[in-house]
Amino acid sequence: MKFANVLLPLKMTVEVTYSVPSGFEEKVTRGSYVRVELSGREYTGMITEISETPPDYKGVIKDILSLENRDAANEKEIELLYWIAEYYMCTPGEVFRAASGNNIPRKKRTTSKNKSKEPFISTLSEEQQKAFDYITGIIDNGKPILLKGVTGSGKTEVYLKLASKTLNRGQDVLLMVPEVALSRQLTKRIEEYFPGKVLLYHSRQPAGTREEVRQKVRNRDEPHVILGLRSALFLPFTNLGLIIVDEEHDTSYKQNDPAPRYNGRDAAIVLAGLHKAGVVLGSATPSMESLYNCEAGKYHLCELKNKYYSAQESSVEIIDTIRETRKKQMSGLFSVRVLEEISKTIESGRQVLIFRNRRSYSPMVQCIYCGDIPKCKHCNVSLSYHKKKGVLQCHYCEYRRSFTTICTNCGKPGLKERGCGTEMIEEEISRTLPEAVCSRLDSETASSASEEKRILKDFSSGKSNILIGTQMVSKGFDFEKLSLIVLIQADSMLATEDFRAQEKAMQMFTQLAGRGGRRSHRGHIMIQTSRPDHPVFQKFMNGKSIIEREFRERREFGYPPYKRLIRVVLKHRDKDQLNSFALKTRMAIESSGITEINGPFPPAVDRIRSYNILNLLLRIDKSPDMRKVKKTIYNKVNLLLKEEGRGVILYFDPDPL
Repeated sequence: MKFANVLLPLKMTVEVTYSVPSGFEEKVTRGSYVRVELSGREYTGMITEISETPPDYKGVIKDILSLENRDAANEKEIELLYWIAEYYMCTPGEVFRAASGNNIPRKKRTTSKNKSKEPFISTLSEEQQKAFDYITGIIDNGKPILLKGVTGSGKTEVYLKLASKTLNRGQDVLLMVPEVALSRQLTKRIEEYFPGKVLLYHSRQPAGTREEVRQKVRNRDEPHVILGLRSALFLPFTNLGLIIVDEEHDTSYKQNDPAPRYNGRDAAIVLAGLHKAGVVLGSATPSMESLYNCEAGKYHLCELKNKYYSAQESSVEIIDTIRETRKKQMSGLFSVRVLEEISKTIESGRQVLIFRNRRSYSPMVQCIYCGDIPKCKHCNVSLSYHKKKGVLQCHYCEYRRSFTTICTNCGKPGLKERGCGTEMIEEEISRTLPEAVCSRLDSETASSASEEKRILKDFSSGKSNILIGTQMVSKGFDFEKLSLIVLIQADSMLATEDFRAQEKAMQMFTQLAGRGGRRSHRGHIMIQTSRPDHPVFQKFMNGKSIIEREFRERREFGYPPYKRLIRVVLKHRDKDQLNSFALKTRMAIESSGITEINGPFPPAVDRIRSYNILNLLLRIDKSPDMRKVKKTIYNKVNLLLKEEGRGVILYFDPDPL
């Protein structure tokens, strides 16, 4: 009799052993997907080991129920899965759940294949050609290459030329992007270059569609360009030749919940190593970690310093809202100067982008009589006001209640909005500039793929001339007629307890500025702020970098890229029990030899879905022993959790963003 260790999509530290029925013995192998039963429920699991030795287990060993009609996972898939589990300090079952998703084996649909044509690649500029030649000359030496190119320099053209070279060798290309919206815009463009060879993959697709993509990737008969988000890393590659990570600095590559809390960019580098594939990281505003790795000789650096269309850099104007208010030059949310510029821009037939990184009508409401701010009953956070829906809503647990001006604290009709979101901006622009045609792009309007596509299409084609949006509008979009970018309440981007706040703000400003003036017309960016003298605003306006200062401060205070961070998150419904267990957790970590520990401390939002939250932040020196250190911490804390952590939810978040 044969026995199989089966990995299940559950948060389990051990695999479960099943007996292999006689009819399956010749069919199953390491990586085979099987149907099994555990605790009265059926799961699809993956065989990780087959043995003829029965397990040291006295209970009944159940049979595998059936063999799934799906190709077995290959060794590289399995190796990546276990690397992610170890590095990001979670169980292999949690990674397996993310990797397998909701893929349901289905009958292959017969689809008419597009006729494959020779790819058309536009002529590269001299600078782009030099970058392409440099990259192709070193891409096989095993080091990642950072392609740092100013916005509008044509990084995508270089990507496509590299992809073409890889396809001609008969190998697959994985092109990763951070957002679904960006993948949709890129899909059409890439399909023009590689008709019939482009596959789109992300978690918002139907399960059947994702399974079809998996089958095509596994098939080595024809190479493809796979355009995907971070989940595309788990595709069953058998012939991968190149990985391109566009906008490599983007925090959307980092998964926050649920586990595995992995960074798609860093995992992509590991995947490339497993396949001996080339890897190119692209950005106009690279992460400090990638710049540090270039200085340390771990990455190659290749730069594109000029815009493709020889356009000038966007001009920058800082609007001091406090001064404008004193001069009575503010009209609602906007300065009179900004409104004049918006009006002039749309009259000239050009377009405007208004950025505010807050959805809803306003982030909170407050009683003008007693000062009370309505909060979520499950989370320690104010309720956001959504005027069109007529509700107050929590953006953490989605709790909502109907909006009324009556204050539940004092009973008076005094609830008024405080602050602004994209919905309020849209309303004010429509009222102030009735000639404008506005679109709004945020997580609400983009909840439907078709609506998101329509909004972007309308703006790209000129049907709308003002686009109001959150950070998703800053990422890689190319709008030909866009020339004016306006930032509202830009101070909020710097008012966070995050050592990366200034780096992220500068990246956002640069990315937004790059959305305008991408052809012959020079772009202009206007930033409304009550802190015009802040170093980030001043350096951005004068075209200077904050990188050297950031490196200096992070070295001094022990932050990445000079040290590794691990965030330990603890949750419990009872505050006292949480505090007690958090202190014990700190002691367990200290016994592992870790001395630099902050906390336990509450995060900015310290209660979500009725769970109180505390964090511990570990700073660890970079060393070859990192794997051993992580394993020791993981084992000690989980032993404590098992013995004394009743009711506690605990997880690790290495390299938090």
